[in-house]
Amino acid sequence: MHTLSVLGRWLRRASPRRDIVLTVLGALAGWGISHLYYVRALSDMKADANERLRVSELVFRGIEDVGNLRYARDASGKVVGVAIELRSQATGEATATSSLNN
Repeated sequence: MHTLSVLGRWLRRASPRRDIVLTVLGALAGWGISHLYYVRALSDMKADANERLRVSELVFRGIEDVGNLRYARDASGKVVGVAIELRSQATGEATATSSLNN
């Protein structure tokens, strides 16, 4: 209990040293909370980016299975280019007539 009364008297006293100590403690507490938030946000962003890459890869594979596109992949399997396969078929028929008059 004696420690609390000493702390209370020290906090009630106006002194530059006390203000500096409290400012430093507040700054450290703010930095700690910000750092924890940053680490958690970074982890969430990495997980979100990995999920987006996985979904994109599934979409690429789905489009490729349709047969119109072929993706060039690097050694790790990531898409690095696209080749479009074009197929066409044409049939035709023509008839021509003419007459010459003098």
